Formats: sequence, C-alpha cells, structure tokens
Amino acid sequence: MSADAPPEIPDIQVNFHHNFHFEVTPVHVSAISPEMHAAASQAETIQAATLTWRQWHLNYYHGLGESVFEVHALACKWLHYCGGSNSTQLAPIFIERPGDQASWAQFLPAAETALECLFPGPNYFIGDERIKNKVFVLKTSAAGIGPFNRKWRGFFEQGTEFKKSYAPVDRSVAKVYRERLIKCYKLQYQKLDPAGPFQVTIVNRAYHAGRHMVNSLDVAQKLQEMPQVSSTRVVYMEPLSFKEQIKVYASSQVLLMTHGAALVNIMFMPEGSVVVLYNWLQRDALSPHTWVTDYMNDLSLPVNFVGLSTQDRRFMYPMKELFVFLPEYAALPADQKAALLETGTCPPGGLPGCDDMRLNFAVDWNLLHPAMQIAFEDMNSKHSHVLDTV
Repeated sequence: MSADAPPEIPDIQVNFHHNFHFEVTPVHVSAISPEMHAAASQAETIQAATLTWRQWHLNYYHGLGESVFEVHALACKWLHYCGGSNSTQLAPIFIERPGDQASWAQFLPAAETALECLFPGPNYFIGDERIKNKVFVLKTSAAGIGPFNRKWRGFFEQGTEFKKSYAPVDRSVAKVYRERLIKCYKLQYQKLDPAGPFQVTIVNRAYHAGRHMVNSLDVAQKLQEMPQVSSTRVVYMEPLSFKEQIKVYASSQVLLMTHGAALVNIMFMPEGSVVVLYNWLQRDALSPHTWVTDYMNDLSLPVNFVGLSTQDRRFMYPMKELFVFLPEYAALPADQKAALLETGTCPPGGLPGCDDMRLNFAVDWNLLHPAMQIAFEDMNSKHSHVLDTV
C-alpha cells in the first residue's frame, strides 16, 4: 500500500453506460436533510464502500476480469484499501440494472472467491435478501465503472467519449491486484528457462460450447516435433475447478488458445511467459485481439503476446446437427445451405444459434507455425505481435 495521500476525489459522475448511451453528469453532493438524518439514526453504518455496476457479470471474463478488478481499482486508488489489514472494512456494493440481480456465490463462484480474497468482509447487490428494507450509511465511498477501454469495443462513438473521460489504469494498482490474488491462491511458480525447450499448453473448449479446436491433437503432435518444444498438453477448462484452472495457467510458459472467457486466466501466468491467440472472428474497426491486449494492458501483465487472425473460412466447422433439423434451415435456398455447411457462413437473414462465436474450427498449421516461431524467439523481453491474414 502506498504511503502517499490518495488523489483528490473529483465530482461524482453518473454514467448510463449500461444502455450504451454516454451521458456524464456532474453531481454535487448537497447538505444532508433532516429526513435523511432521521433515517440514518436507524441505519447500519459501513466504514467504506465501492458502488459499481457489474457488466455482464455472470460471464467469467467480465465478472473476474472486469467487475472484481474495478472494485479493487476504486478501493485502492481512491480509498487506500490496497490489501492491508483494513481490507475487511470495505464493502463492495453492486448496483445492477433490472434483471441482473443474481448472486456470484450461486452463479459465478470464481468471482465471489476472488472478491472475498481481496475484501473478506460482506459484499451486497441490489436484490440481495440480506439488505431488503435496510438503510445503510456509507461513511466513505467511491462510485465508478472502471477505466477499461475494452468495455467499449464495438460502440465506437461512445468509446471515443469514454476514453476522453477515463484515464488508463495505474500500473501500481494493477500490479497489486495480481500480486494479491497470486498470494491468496498460494500459487507456486517454477523457475523458467527463457532459452527453452518449452512446454506448450493448448487450452481447448468443449465441442458443444463452440469455438472448439477440432484438430488440437494434431497441432500438439506438430508442436512436439519442433526443436524448441519439450512437451505438449491439451487441457479443457470446463471440468476444472477455478483453483485447478489457474494452476494450469500458472504452470504454462507457452500457451495456445482461442477467443473465450478463459483468457482472463492469463493473469496468473508466470512472468516472461507467452500467450498465442489463434482467432477467426470477423474484424471491424478494432482487432479481434482487443479483448486480450486491452486486458493485458489494463492489468500490466508481464506476459508476452502473439496474436494470429485468419478469415479463411475453409477451416470453419459448424455443428451441422444444430442446424439441419431446424425449419428455418429447411427454408434456405441451396446455395445458402452449402455456404453454411461448407464454410460456416450464416445466411443473410440469420439462423437460430448461427454466429461466429458458436462455430468450431481447425487450426491452419501453415499459419500457426511462424507464429509459434515468433513466440519462442525472445522470452527475455516484453513483446507483442499481431499476425492477421486475409
């Protein structure tokens, strides 16, 4: 925890970001009314609190990679709750939009565990039965949504305004976050040899979940034949507990994966390691690697990055059994049926369950091989490469 005084707290900013409208309104806190004093006399006092909104918080990536981190960032930077003995005094309070009032303890235990690790005291959310009909007085609080550029991927106009109002994450704050979680989970890191040979971990997804690497075993065999590689392993996250998942990442010097929520676990990779991301998602004004690179920058991760993206749809493998029995599929013209089954191209009018996030794929070794060569080249210095092809 820094001994420096916390920065001056600015005017409160109210941000209706969950509707994707960008309206920031300064709110000046006025004197407390007599009615508020009367209510406060019956209230429960909380020493310090953060007030945040958990965006898509039941998603592993957004819950653990964004929502928990923004509680830490607010508490650490503005309130000086950075892991000292006073951490039990801080209460994270989540102000959700209607329909999002769900418990992490029940639906996303990994996020609940991480939050309790950082702030062992109680946390509350709108709709929580523990706070029904209760009044709280917050002696000190910080409200915000976190300065994370990746939250605005795809909403370009709002994203521009967002970046004008919010500064990047303080490196010291991000470093403390990672160190606190590593200490909490008692992760042990082996000493890595930057000269190799390297163990390569391939993180795959279950077939039914989509984004499954159908030739992962062939890729593992080809990697094993490279002189820089000592061993390979293919790991699926779905059957593993959160603790088992982060142990996989903590023991990986070279990790190959595709787009998915499990990318948040690269936070636990050892210093000087490298993650290789093989992507096929359609590109827009931003790289499909943004979800990873912005996350790595926000958390100041000491991990190298090689991103590879291809739009060659010959390697797409749609789950045909999901589509061929649909009446919507039966109504498609023959050319659209062929495009769907042969290249994973969804019909212009749409089809239930048909989008790039649900397609399986095969890795093109001719593209992956040079990316792996780059990944192995320099493990001593921080580097980031993007190798997108047509």
